[in-house]
Amino acid sequence: MKPRTLIITIISIIAISIVAAGGFFILSQSQSTPEATPKLLNQSPATPGDQPPYNFDYSWADTTPYIAHAFGGILGDIYTNSYEAFLLNYQLGHRVFEVDFLLTDDGQMYAVHDINQWREEAGIPDDTSFTSENIASALIAGKYHAVDITQLIEFMHEYPDIYIVTDTKHTEPDRIATEFNHIIAAATDIDNSVLDRFIVQIYYPDMLDQVMTFYPWKSVIYTLYADPNWTPENVIEFAKSSGVNVITIWEGHAKEDILKQWTDANLRVAVHTLNNLTTVNHFRSLGATIFYTDFLIP
Repeated sequence: MKPRTLIITIISIIAISIVAAGGFFILSQSQSTPEATPKLLNQSPATPGDQPPYNFDYSWADTTPYIAHAFGGILGDIYTNSYEAFLLNYQLGHRVFEVDFLLTDDGQMYAVHDINQWREEAGIPDDTSFTSENIASALIAGKYHAVDITQLIEFMHEYPDIYIVTDTKHTEPDRIATEFNHIIAAATDIDNSVLDRFIVQIYYPDMLDQVMTFYPWKSVIYTLYADPNWTPENVIEFAKSSGVNVITIWEGHAKEDILKQWTDANLRVAVHTLNNLTTVNHFRSLGATIFYTDFLIP
């Protein structure tokens, strides 16, 4: 085993032991059913009467090259979005975390990447309902705890130096509204200020103005994996007209000529998901500055 791998494994085991002993945080799985339409903090655009381009703050992008994908990997496992993964990767130096969000059958919001993947990793039947009760009782890979939106807000309150990149998956306007309503409602109950440390991923240009009606988010990323209509040119046009300055692209699409066009236009380019430093350095040489990762350490 390589020394670097051994160190990560040892830290992972220590982190899991700490969590199991309850040394840092008491996990609480909320069973209450949220309001059908939680009250929004702000129903108007970022600045009343303002129009894009928005004045976003990308100072977080100057502090680290990495975004920990799904809270980062742990003991070789990825996509866990678990409390244990968060704690481990925070200790390893990560401060920007991408988190997947899904709504449960009973109206809760959890950090889960995929329902079928959750069932498989939890070792439960394929027809098990996706409810908060089942999520609370079925550990991911037999050892990790799922995180709901209330717990995530509590993390952000307790760790004021972390940022959360949202991956809300869905592109339907009604579903988008419901998911962001849950985020805002949870923050309203605990600490409104954490909302300024959410980095909202949008999946197509029209999504920007929609999410900005919910809250004046401080930072937005345009990620391309769900948009079949993007071109290098219309991405630049959208970025200039909107103020969105970080573009996330899958490594298979991150061609040299595309990255050159974007960096020449003073855009920040993020590439996902990379776990090899040689590959990171290759894309860095092409102008990319941000990298989603499971296992690379800041």
